[in-house]
Amino acid sequence: MRPPPSLVRRLIAWQVGAMVVAWLGLSAFILSRMLASGDGDLDRRIGFLAQSLAEAASAAHGDPVELRRRLHQAEHIFVDGVMAELDAAAGYVPVYQVWSRRGELLYASPAAPAQALSTRASGLGRLRVGGHELRTVAATSEDGLVRVALAERTDDRLAENLPLLRTIALAQLSILGWSLLVMWLAARRGFRPLVELARGIARRAPGDLAPLATDRLYLETAPIVREINGLLAREARRLEVERGFLADAAHELRTPLAAISAQAHLLARAEAPPERQAALDELEQGVERVSHLLSQLLDIARLDAGPVGGAREALDLAELCRQRMAVLTQRARRRAVALELEAPEQLRAQASRSGFLSLLDNLVDNAIRYTQAGGRVAVGLQAEGAEVVLLVRDDGPGIALADRERVFERFVRLGPSAEPGTGLGLAIVRRVVDSQSASLRFVEGLSGRGVGFRVALPRG
Repeated sequence: MRPPPSLVRRLIAWQVGAMVVAWLGLSAFILSRMLASGDGDLDRRIGFLAQSLAEAASAAHGDPVELRRRLHQAEHIFVDGVMAELDAAAGYVPVYQVWSRRGELLYASPAAPAQALSTRASGLGRLRVGGHELRTVAATSEDGLVRVALAERTDDRLAENLPLLRTIALAQLSILGWSLLVMWLAARRGFRPLVELARGIARRAPGDLAPLATDRLYLETAPIVREINGLLAREARRLEVERGFLADAAHELRTPLAAISAQAHLLARAEAPPERQAALDELEQGVERVSHLLSQLLDIARLDAGPVGGAREALDLAELCRQRMAVLTQRARRRAVALELEAPEQLRAQASRSGFLSLLDNLVDNAIRYTQAGGRVAVGLQAEGAEVVLLVRDDGPGIALADRERVFERFVRLGPSAEPGTGLGLAIVRRVVDSQSASLRFVEGLSGRGVGFRVALPRG
């Protein structure tokens, strides 16, 4: 398996890239500046040599032997003095021509070309001879009797700068190598707190949800520790809720299961048909209650496990209400409760089918269960701007203001103990409302009694 990429290598790679780019730019700048300033120094140097040769030749321009001797002496003085001081004396051979005032060639160095190096009396110039570019300079003696034209190849000039450039390049490469070593050591040491944090997490026992404790927090590691501790705290709360939920579920199931067992025992021992029918009715009610409780327990477990309500889709909520009310009406009839629906012919919206049905079922079922026989439950569906509003109202006993927040807690029932509810319906409603970006609030019930719930769902 291929190992994951390294943050240390990534950090060093970016730093190395930035340093190499900066180093190349600086080297190019230094090289250009050196060559520019070097050309000026070299021009002054060959100008000095040309003037020295001109003065030496002026004193013996009429005697070829003496002229050659003086010129060679001037050459040696320059090479052994100036060029040796610059560490460039080795292999340096001056290339020059000596001209009289009348334009006669008095002397040419062995490496000088046949053509004139310069026709100027003084000053710098350029000349191309034999495929090579020459930098030329002309100088005239103070008495005006002799003119010297001297030249240097431009590639020889660059070669003279190479030792200094090599020294600078080696120095810069040494600095770059040292910087890379320092960066690598700093990155390894800088990431050590993260490595220690990972080791601390790896050493934790399964189920250990205690907050992470570190000897020292850094600006970069503090957010990680904070978020991990927050996650551990949320997980601890979730597990605590699950333990409480399982305990409550076991308690809630114990009573109806005991009742079913008792009714089954009575049914088995009953002899008269009326006794058997009464026991059978009680048994059916117990089974219905357990079935309803299990259904809601599964709903709660599903809501806690992940996203609620499913994907949103284009629905006709009015038609969906009418279809569901046909099932809910049967429950209402068994309790002698009138169930009414007021909805438009069509109300299209983007909504979650399962989420909407869960809201409708639990609100209406809760209203039916807590409304006395002969009472009414009214369901309304309407569009209000960008929202779809679902209203469920009854004329039952209502809910006291002090208890209105408690009814959304799990297994909380505020009605008489004989009511067959589970205490989960409104908890499911609250969970679905929160997940669907909807709003839920209490409204007035029917005929000045009871209670109502208003759910506003986004329509788009």
